[in-house]
Amino acid sequence: MPIPVIQITDKQVQEVLSYTEGHFLDVKAKEIRPSKLSKAISAFANADGGELYVGIVDNTPLPFPDRWQGFADPEDANGHIQGLEELFPLGEGFLYSFLSHPSYTGVVLQIIVQKSKDIVKANDGLPYIRRGAQSLPVNTPDALAILKRNKGLTSFENEPVATELASITNSAAVIGFILNVIPSSEPEAWLRKQELIKNAKPTVAG
Repeated sequence: MPIPVIQITDKQVQEVLSYTEGHFLDVKAKEIRPSKLSKAISAFANADGGELYVGIVDNTPLPFPDRWQGFADPEDANGHIQGLEELFPLGEGFLYSFLSHPSYTGVVLQIIVQKSKDIVKANDGLPYIRRGAQSLPVNTPDALAILKRNKGLTSFENEPVATELASITNSAAVIGFILNVIPSSEPEAWLRKQELIKNAKPTVAG
């Protein structure tokens, strides 16, 4: 499906040119590499969603109107689009549009990123998370575990506890409970069936 080219109003142009980087918004020059752009998209998707504008120069002494430095035409953004669609297919939580205005040269690529249910990774294979105006890598096991819990993919109750298995298999509470289980079962077998044992350790819920 072709990406639409939308002509925006004078007021909307002024709004776009006034945008600065923040938790829900980012602007990038058109020269940005798709791999770097994918980090920002991953970060928005793994956090609260956001918008990206490619073709707007940020942190520059250029006069305000000159911040608009878009692609000469939509085809010039093919490298960016192709690189992104391998990871972020159009219609799957990511909306693409080109913005144009008669008084400005070229088109700006607008990417609307919705908050994802799953973990979204960038081109380098890492997921990123948005913190203020930064896209931070989730590159440690602890950080990934926190992200999974925040996404609802895991819960704290399912985490294993660094204690002996016997602390629950031989506990008075579990043995008393097992006596009333139908059909009869051994404590460890029942606990494993209920997924209250993980990697030979009791879970928090267990």
